[in-house]
Amino acid sequence: MARYDDVQLNRSLREGRIEPVYLIFGKETYLSQVCLQRILDKTVKNGTESFNLRKFDGASLDMTAVQDEAEGFPLMAEHKCVVVMNPNLEKLSKNDSDLLSRLISDPNPTTVLILYVSAFELNPKKSARIRKLLEMVDAAGAVVECLPKTRSDLIRMLRQRCQKNGCEMDPATAAALIDRCGTGLEELSRETDKLIAYRVEGEITRTDVEAVTHKSLDSSVFDLSKAMLQNGRTRAFQILDELFLQREEPVSILGALNATFLDLYRAKAAALAGKTADDVCALFPYKGREFRVRNAFRDVSRYSAGTLRGCLMVLADADAALKSSRTDGRIIVTEAVARILDLKEDGT
Repeated sequence: MARYDDVQLNRSLREGRIEPVYLIFGKETYLSQVCLQRILDKTVKNGTESFNLRKFDGASLDMTAVQDEAEGFPLMAEHKCVVVMNPNLEKLSKNDSDLLSRLISDPNPTTVLILYVSAFELNPKKSARIRKLLEMVDAAGAVVECLPKTRSDLIRMLRQRCQKNGCEMDPATAAALIDRCGTGLEELSRETDKLIAYRVEGEITRTDVEAVTHKSLDSSVFDLSKAMLQNGRTRAFQILDELFLQREEPVSILGALNATFLDLYRAKAAALAGKTADDVCALFPYKGREFRVRNAFRDVSRYSAGTLRGCLMVLADADAALKSSRTDGRIIVTEAVARILDLKEDGT
């Protein structure tokens, strides 16, 4: 019947269209939680939650109990909601899979069955079982996929959030907030609310963003990589020390460094081949994070392919050491940063 994103789902609920079956999934888990709550707010009558809302944990799923609840009737309300939280849909037993198929294909008209999946990736291109399930839900109800927002969408959403709370934020400031805090909607919403509470009313400025918000790991590591590639030894170790003081895990720091240098290397290879940032975004999974590629294209002309390749080799060695050595992870990451700085100073 329907394939929705979060905006289309919200519109359908406002128009009073309630489907008997929903499957909610996608990489933007904060958005998927919002979608779940919107459906519950629309379908579960206030004050009747104790008997018209049933939630099941997918980790210890009893499909017979789900079936019993789904086939029951609401009390003092039009609808009853049955929510299955994070079922591993690819590993259901044949009996459980058959029960679920029957509930989806022949739904109780007074029950809203919601399959909510945020802990597992559902990829219909790789799994025939998932593809069949999506087709079944699509025929009987609605598939809701929550994907990361584009940069322009995020800027618009942040500005709207400020306006609803009596503040203003111009596009450049919203972009600066994204660069500082990352593209995750949960983190951005929390940091925007902090700015609104801080400013109360009027214009939120870039100075406010830098004074009030918490810099994301990716943003800090981007600054670290920039300092490393520009031979800023003192600045690089200062940023690294700040990350350790914030108790960031060495494996997380190294992972973010790997991602940043891989962005740069992809941009360099593409530029040498006469390709564009759009070409790179089309080849690799950058949806919602296209700005990373554009930033890499902006900076990559300063560095040789050999330098970036050497940096990635150093990071690969550090990753292997983290996984196989008993050496303190902080020491391994610090040595990797020092080796990359040495590469740059040697001109390699």
